[in-house]
Amino acid sequence: MQNDAVLDGRSPSVERRLATILMADVFGYSRMMGENEERTVQTLRGHREVFDELLKAHRGRVFNTAGDAILAEFPSAVEAVRCATEVQTALRTRNEHMPESERMWFRIGINLGDVIVQGGDLLGDGVNVAARIQSIAEPGGVCISGSVYDQIQNKLTLQIKQLGEKSFKNIAQPVRTFSISDDGAMAKPFAMRWRLARKGPIVATAAMVLVLAGLSGAGYWLYRDYGVRLAEETRRTDEAKRAADLQLKAEQEKATQATVQREAKLLAELQSARDALVQADASKRKAEQDRLVAEAAQREAKLQGELKSARDALQKAAENEKRAEEARQAASSAMKSAEAATRKFGGAERLAAAAAYTPRTQAEGKSSPQVARAESGGAAGATVASLDRFDGAYLGRMCSTNPDGSPRCWTATLTVSHGTLSSTWLSRFNNEPSHARGTVSGDGAVKIAFNGYTQSGRPLTGGMSGSVADNKITASGTWSNNAPINATWSLTR
Repeated sequence: MQNDAVLDGRSPSVERRLATILMADVFGYSRMMGENEERTVQTLRGHREVFDELLKAHRGRVFNTAGDAILAEFPSAVEAVRCATEVQTALRTRNEHMPESERMWFRIGINLGDVIVQGGDLLGDGVNVAARIQSIAEPGGVCISGSVYDQIQNKLTLQIKQLGEKSFKNIAQPVRTFSISDDGAMAKPFAMRWRLARKGPIVATAAMVLVLAGLSGAGYWLYRDYGVRLAEETRRTDEAKRAADLQLKAEQEKATQATVQREAKLLAELQSARDALVQADASKRKAEQDRLVAEAAQREAKLQGELKSARDALQKAAENEKRAEEARQAASSAMKSAEAATRKFGGAERLAAAAAYTPRTQAEGKSSPQVARAESGGAAGATVASLDRFDGAYLGRMCSTNPDGSPRCWTATLTVSHGTLSSTWLSRFNNEPSHARGTVSGDGAVKIAFNGYTQSGRPLTGGMSGSVADNKITASGTWSNNAPINATWSLTR
């Protein structure tokens, strides 16, 4: 069925139906509002109560309003015309009890045509034609289109005047138009003034004379039927009150329905806001996780770099320690060679010269011919004292400076044997062993190389120089990070 609708050129999303449209509008409303707004609004409110009551009585439905204009839908063209004529009759009676300056006249147009349904509103040419033919109706009068006339002829006893085909703005085809009167019961005096106002002051004056004569004759009739009309007015007032009560109830129900719809809309908006908040929280958590992963990767890369630097420093320290050990072993071997030479050749001066020069030249990497030249140095070799006089265990303290400037000291034992120095102690930062290696020359000059660890546990090296005097060794220097270090050891043997 849906495909058939598309093939026929009809959109399944648009609802259409045949309806009778009634359009009513107050003649001269803008002028009346300009003269007295409050009075005009009160008069319109009273007219509307009568209008709405009769609409309901004839099964009419108001689907749109704009200021003084009323758009209503009827299921029957006959009911629409009946409603229009009764409205004009009732409003004429109401106007008769009001001053002429306060009287309000409606112009009504009715059309039967195809319309588009949009919610509770109706759109299309069927509505537009009703609005256009309303504009040519006399104040207090009713105009109908040819489609309405075709439906009501021979069904209603009304005086119908043919106006011919009329062309209207934005309406493609001319429209057959008719005017309705209820045997002279319409607002003839006002309508006559409205028509004659266009024909010049002379015709208007004559018309006014005739109108006044008619009003004089009608005065007696009004006086005679005053009681009947008063009772009718009372009945209509009661009916209008009942209609107003029904309208108030309908408006209250409509307001309740609107409140329910607004609450539903607000709940939907609240749910949407909650969903957006949940999505934002999820995005925030994901961004936080990504940030933590990135920071962890950076820390890992930094730790990997620090670990590599630590390994390189340990390797370098191990190489330095190995070289120091090799130098100590070379010095020990040279010492043993010197002692053997002394025992072989004798002489205290020979032994002193060998002891003074052999370890130092070995530590400096000199070749055997150079050692030989040192042994043959004569007077220079004879002035160097024996290295054995410095041998022994020296107990003392080494002191450095923390990054915040505070002093840091620890106890270390320095062992001296045949011109070599050595010491080992545990680092307070990671409980790993630290080492010191060095030499002492025959004249008491001391050279020391050492390694340790920073507060973060990273390897660190350094060097000191000093001298031996009065059984005490003093030395000072710096770490590789330029932090100062000094030490004092005293002979314990």
